[in-house]
Amino acid sequence: MKKLAIAAYVLTLSEAQAQMSYAGLQMRPIKALSEQQVADLSLGLALAAELNGYPDPSHVLELADKLDLTTEQRACWRYSTP
Repeated sequence: MKKLAIAAYVLTLSEAQAQMSYAGLQMRPIKALSEQQVADLSLGLALAAELNGYPDPSHVLELADKLDLTTEQRACWRYSTP
């Protein structure tokens, strides 16, 4: 009986530890980056876009003529540039 109680206690502790290692990560806007990393780099979603194969806002604006963006589309991208 004593061994069963100790085993249950150890399992409870290990489960609690596993849950704590990711505490707070689910609340991040970009789960791979801390809020401090995003703020320090001043990239907003640009870094996440680049890391996932999408152009960041500055690259879209550089290629605006080739992409044939409208004035409205350019304005949207301009406001999302850090």
